[in-house]
Amino acid sequence: MTFNKKEHGKKYRAAHREQCREYGRQWRAKNPEKVRENSRRWRAENPEKTKQQSRNYRTAHPERVRESNRKWTAANREKVRGYLRKWKTENPEKYRAAVRKWKAENPEKLSEQNKKDLKKYHEKNRNNPIHKMHQNMRSGMNASLKGRYKSTSTMKIIGCTVEELFEHLESCVSWESWMTRENYGKGGWDVDHIIAITKWDYKCPLQFALCWDKSNLQPMEHIANIKKGGR
Repeated sequence: MTFNKKEHGKKYRAAHREQCREYGRQWRAKNPEKVRENSRRWRAENPEKTKQQSRNYRTAHPERVRESNRKWTAANREKVRGYLRKWKTENPEKYRAAVRKWKAENPEKLSEQNKKDLKKYHEKNRNNPIHKMHQNMRSGMNASLKGRYKSTSTMKIIGCTVEELFEHLESCVSWESWMTRENYGKGGWDVDHIIAITKWDYKCPLQFALCWDKSNLQPMEHIANIKKGGR
């Protein structure tokens, strides 16, 4: 009778399960590099089985998988950002679809995230003259509309970019030597309407546009602008 080594091994392991497990644990602890190399080789030779095992494990242990992913992500933030950048570049349509799906499924989270992002953006740019000018122009228009909506963007109504608006104001005869972009705002100087806001009929789109056109805007010292009021 021919000795079958493989069959004999199966029978021995079946009869000595705990001993074999303990031996395996000890060997793996002493030979981590060999274990990793054997695992890599097996996965390379058995891609379909590897995928199926991974799917089975994720299905059976969702909490473990999530916790493991959280830990790995926290420890490898730069790698994760790199992977995401590469994936977004290579899969623009899938990325846009994923973003649309997430927004549709998480409206409350989206709203909260937008608020946080907007707050962070304003805090970051609070002292940026370009940002301050744009925000003030938009706020001024919205306030004077009294609940009505404008049909186009703030700077399109004014007729230029924020940078070009600054250049226009700096070229006005009312621009004074002490005025700078940095001291624009409360306590420094304001943007004044040459023909005051109160003189225009805001129900007329043309008059609204003329009121806010850059040709009707000039720099004025803050206190003087307050004193001028709606005149």
